[in-house]
Amino acid sequence: MSEGKISRRKYLKYAGAAVAAGAAAAAGYGLSQYYKPPTPTAPTPTTPTGVKKKVRVGGTKPFTGAEALPGKSEGDANKLWAKMVNEAGGIRAGDGNTYEVELILYNDEDRPENVGRLYEKLIVEDKVDFLFGPVYGPLGMATVPIVEKYKKLEVYGTCSFNPKDYRDWKYIVHTITNGPSYMEAILDMIWERVVPNDPEAKNIAVTHGDDAFRQTAGSYGYEYAKKKGFNVVFYETYHSAITDFAPLLAKVKAAQPTIYLNAGVYTDAIQIIKQMRELDFNVKLVWAGTGTVFPSFYESLGKNAEGCITCTQWEKGIVYQQDYGPSHDEFLAAFQREYGYQPDYHAATGFQQGLVLQRAMELCDDPLNSDAMRKVAGEIEMTTFYGKYKVDPVTGWQIGHKMGVVQWQNGEKAVVWPMLTGVKDLVYPIKKWSER
Repeated sequence: MSEGKISRRKYLKYAGAAVAAGAAAAAGYGLSQYYKPPTPTAPTPTTPTGVKKKVRVGGTKPFTGAEALPGKSEGDANKLWAKMVNEAGGIRAGDGNTYEVELILYNDEDRPENVGRLYEKLIVEDKVDFLFGPVYGPLGMATVPIVEKYKKLEVYGTCSFNPKDYRDWKYIVHTITNGPSYMEAILDMIWERVVPNDPEAKNIAVTHGDDAFRQTAGSYGYEYAKKKGFNVVFYETYHSAITDFAPLLAKVKAAQPTIYLNAGVYTDAIQIIKQMRELDFNVKLVWAGTGTVFPSFYESLGKNAEGCITCTQWEKGIVYQQDYGPSHDEFLAAFQREYGYQPDYHAATGFQQGLVLQRAMELCDDPLNSDAMRKVAGEIEMTTFYGKYKVDPVTGWQIGHKMGVVQWQNGEKAVVWPMLTGVKDLVYPIKKWSER
């Protein structure tokens, strides 16, 4: 969800069959191979030996750069999954053999141009069997040409993209709810929890940035809102590089929405709340952007963050009855014991990447073959502590997992959607700025 500023034109550059920047960065890692398909090799049948074997899994995360916090979080969870699997004796695969996990993670420095060469290095030099995707949409998109070229299964991480950019990819399966559905959970929550008691809640304003992520989350959300039956009293796109939202907010205020929803990132969210207060622009509920989910959002805004809502891929307190893997409480305890901090949705996504790969190996009779594994991963249907996993078997898009909604209440994130056991009451309407 935490997406940076990148134009659609630049974004699509990383989704093409040949990525110029990625190819240029691949010097030293088989540049000539970028445009030449690898020599096909037939899979070698395996027979149970009773000896523990190894599965090598690789990927990159932005351990430095603007997305370093989510990168570390997701990477830590990848490592925790591998450790827990190995401590439990390995993966008992469908071929009858047991596999120990070897995990290789590199720092992509939050640069899409680094991703191509690093994923090629993982495949060509490190000889990984499978791949975990990075965080942040453009980083994920930069993996696509390499994964497709070498025909290696990749379990996508916290990466979203516009389905219009899809180019018949064969080797990727998603864990998260994709970008077009980010606003859906918020709109569904409002429709079911608020509108029956306050019909004016149908009157909403929607804005979003013009980069690839914001455009996807916002434009699809706008269309969903109209389809759902909301009255969109104001809709506008802004340049993602702006830092002064006052002119935009003045126009939104003039439209007199009951609820204001903005598909933006962390920096947008901070600035929007500050300037809404300065303009004394009051609404009954506000989503300022996906960055609302981070603890630093509340730390930066204090009491002005109270009542703000946001969507999330997973959150402590969203408890599913899992039929595979550790429970909600077991994951929380294991992660906090290992790293000393509370996991966020990036961490949960990182662990889910491992669970998807693990389950596919358990069900696959050729568990080191990407084609066989991709088929199985496309057919799995399971519920973990993270929620449901079910992908479209052809595209690999996640169609089972649903997002939740949290609201800042008394300095803590309270789960207000979906309506599972333990869900909190929604604070509505939120306090006016002058009453805080």
